Amino acid sequence: MRPSAQFHIENDRVRVTLERRHGRILQVRDKAGGLDLILEPRLAENFRLLLPLPGLQANEILGAGQKLTRLALSPGRARLHWSGPLVNRAGRFDLGVTLWIELAGDAIEFRLDVENCTKWALAEAWYPVLGGLHGLGRSGQRKRTAVLVPRGYHQWHRELFAAFGSGECLGVFGGEHAFNYPGALSMPWTSIYHPDVGRAAYFAAHDPVPRCKSLRFGFTPGTAFQRAGGDWPSPAETGDTPVGVTLNWTFHPYTRPGETFQGPPVVLAWHAGGWRESARRYRSWFDAHFGVVDSRGHWLRDEPATLDTMFLLPEDKVSLTFRDIPRWARSAARHGVRCVLISGWQTGGHDRGYPRYEPDPRLGTWGDLEEGIGACHRLGVRVLFFVNVQPADATTPWFRRELHRYVTQDPWGLDYGRFGWGMGTLSARLGMTRTPNIWMSPSIPRVRRIFVGQMKKLAEMGADGVHIDKFLGQPLDFNPRLEASPDRSSWEGMLDCLKEMMAVCRRVNPDFAVSYEGWYDRLLSWSDVVWWAPPGHSAIKVAFPEWVPHVGVTQPYAYNVVNLAVLRGHHLLLGPANYQASMDYPPMRRLHAYVAEVTRIRRDLLPMLSRGEVIDASEPLFRSDKPQLRLRGPFARSEFGQWSVFRDPASGRRAAVLANLGRESLVIQQARFEGGRGRPCRLYRPFRPPRVLRSFRPVRLPAERVAVLVET
Repeated sequence: MRPSAQFHIENDRVRVTLERRHGRILQVRDKAGGLDLILEPRLAENFRLLLPLPGLQANEILGAGQKLTRLALSPGRARLHWSGPLVNRAGRFDLGVTLWIELAGDAIEFRLDVENCTKWALAEAWYPVLGGLHGLGRSGQRKRTAVLVPRGYHQWHRELFAAFGSGECLGVFGGEHAFNYPGALSMPWTSIYHPDVGRAAYFAAHDPVPRCKSLRFGFTPGTAFQRAGGDWPSPAETGDTPVGVTLNWTFHPYTRPGETFQGPPVVLAWHAGGWRESARRYRSWFDAHFGVVDSRGHWLRDEPATLDTMFLLPEDKVSLTFRDIPRWARSAARHGVRCVLISGWQTGGHDRGYPRYEPDPRLGTWGDLEEGIGACHRLGVRVLFFVNVQPADATTPWFRRELHRYVTQDPWGLDYGRFGWGMGTLSARLGMTRTPNIWMSPSIPRVRRIFVGQMKKLAEMGADGVHIDKFLGQPLDFNPRLEASPDRSSWEGMLDCLKEMMAVCRRVNPDFAVSYEGWYDRLLSWSDVVWWAPPGHSAIKVAFPEWVPHVGVTQPYAYNVVNLAVLRGHHLLLGPANYQASMDYPPMRRLHAYVAEVTRIRRDLLPMLSRGEVIDASEPLFRSDKPQLRLRGPFARSEFGQWSVFRDPASGRRAAVLANLGRESLVIQQARFEGGRGRPCRLYRPFRPPRVLRSFRPVRLPAERVAVLVET
C-alpha cells in the first residue's frame, strides 16, 4: 500500500496507522517495546454493525467496506466519519458512524457513535475490530504469546497464537472464542502478553454503564484442529491466504430508530509485565469510577468460616426446625465458627416458593425464628438468611396471578426457560421432578419492592444479613414492561436492587451484611464476600485482593478441601451432611476439629491470608518472576507439596501457606523468604502453639495438613 494511502496518529509511546480510503486500522505500534500488534494488514478492519431485518437477522455491515467520508486529525487524535448510507449485499442503510481514536501515554482510546436513521433497531456494534494479530515478539517466539480472560470465578488462559482451538465454530468460517460481560466474564478486560518479552497489551471496555457487551477472538481462515504442537496452519498450507486473529468488543444496544448509540471507551494499552499488571490497571480504572466497599473491620468479611444448613428441602423433607437453632448454633460456636446461614427457611423450603419469604409453618413461626436469632446472638454468633432476587416458583398461584408478567423475555416474547435444584428425592436430584423456577427482572420496580420489603422484615427480626443466591442476570431482556434497553435491564436492576435493600436494611441495622453468588465485579461496590470458589487461584483476587469466595465443605474426610482453601485465601462454607446437619454430625467431628484449628490460625493472620495479595505460588500461572520463597527438602520436590505467598497490603509482611496434599508426611528442610535478611519468622500449625524460628530447622508436615510461615 502506498504511504500516501495511509495516515498515522502517534505520541512518544504508541502509533496507530490507518488506511485513508476506508479507515481500516492497519497497525498499532508499541514504541517502548518495539512491538507491532497487527502482522497481517490484509485482515485489517475498523467496525462492524448488525442491523437485523425481517427475514434477515444476520444483516451484517462491515466498516472495512465503507468509504470514509470525513477525516479530522489533530495531535494524538483522529475523528473518522462515515455519513452513510452504509451498504452491503442486502441494500443501503441510513446509518451514520463516527469513530474517535485518542492517545494518552501508552493507551489508545476508541469510541464509536452510530446514528440510526433506519426503521429497524441496531442490535450490535463491534469496535475496534483489530484484525491480523499473530502474537507478540520476534518471528519464531510469537507462539509463546499468552492470552488471559477473567472468566467466572477463574480465568481462561491459553497460548492462542500456537493453539487457537475451534471455539464456537458453527456459523463462522474459522474459529471463534467469545465471552459476555457481565455473565461469563467477571471483569471486562483481557491481557495479551509474552512472558519472555515482558510486554503486554491490555484491552478493556471502560464502560461506566452497566450493560451487556462481548469480547471476541476470531481466527481466519481456520485451524489444523488437534494437530500436535499447535493448530495454526503452516505457510505451505495457506499459501497466499491471509492468516491471523481478529480481536474486538461487541456491544448489544438495540438502539431504536431515530436514536444514536454512543459507545463507551474501549482502551488498548501497552505496558511492561504481564497479565497481573493488566489486572492492576483495570483495578485503577474501577476505583476511579465505582470503588470497592471498604469492609475492613466489618463482621462478615472477618469471618473465615460459616455454617450453612437447609432446614427444609424443596421436597418437604425437614432437617431442622426453628426450635433447633440454639443447639445448631452452639455446635458452630464450639468450633470457633461465629456465623451461621439459615437456608430453606421460607415458604416451600429451599429453592421453592420464591419470592415469598415468610417462615414455613412446618418449621415454626416468626416468633420461633426471632427467639432462635436471639439465642444465636447470646452465643456471639451472627445470623444470615438465604434469599434470592430473580427466581420465581412457577407453580404458585402468585406466579400465575401476577409474577408471570415480570419474567425475563427473549426477542420473541418467551421466557428463558425453567430451572431448579432437586434435593430430597432421587427423581428430583436427577432433574425429573424438581420445582420449576423462572427468572424475573429486577429492573421492574414491583420486583424490587417485593424483595426489599421482605428483607426489611428480616432486619427488623434481628437478622444480621442475607446471602443472595443465584445473583446472575440474563445478558439481554426484552420484557416490554422495561424502561431500560435489553442490554442494561438485568445489570442495572441488580445494582438498583442491592442499593435499595442495603439502604432500607441498614436504617434498621447499620451492620446489616450481604454476600452473594456471582462474579459480577460491579457488586464489589456493596460486598466482597461471595459464593462459590474457583479450582485454583483467581485473577479476580489479583485485581481485588479483598475479594473472598467460599468453598463448600460437605464431606467427612475433605481435609484437602480445607487445605486448598487456605492455600488460595478462600473462606469455608461448612455444610455437614450436604447442608443438612449441625457441626455435631458424628462422621465429621474430626474434620470439624481441624477446621476449628485452621480457623483459629486464620483469625490471627486475616490481613495476610484473607485480604493479602497473592504474590507468588506453586500454581504455574501465579508463579512470580521474582521468587518470594526458597524451599528445600522432600516437600519442595514432591508434587503434593504446594505453597502460596501472601502479602499484607498495609504492612507489607509476607505469609507463606505450606500445604501437604499427599497421604504421607513430608519434611520441609528449609523455608525462607527471599530478601528476609535472616529475620526470624513465626510458624503456625494446627493443634500446636505458634513458634518463633530464629533459624529454620527441619519441619515435618503431616499428611493432608497445612502450616503457615509468617515474617515477624
